[in-house]
Amino acid sequence: MTRELRTEQQLLEMVTKALAANPETSGWSATAVQEHPEDEQGCNWEIHYLHGASDCANAKESVMPVASRVINDLRNRYNLL
Repeated sequence: MTRELRTEQQLLEMVTKALAANPETSGWSATAVQEHPEDEQGCNWEIHYLHGASDCANAKESVMPVASRVINDLRNRYNLL
């Protein structure tokens, strides 16, 4: 599947909007896009950290699995310029 190319700023904006649109991840945002060589799915970026209204470990543990699904959906569609 061909991915559209985006800048880091564009990817962060898209991830932030997607997280805000999901009731389970609303209030959480990505801190940075990390570029890396293409993985086995052909994607060259990842987001490993989120910042939210609560820095409580329990809150992060419940948000990260949902956020990962949101981020992976975007990873399937876009690559970093």
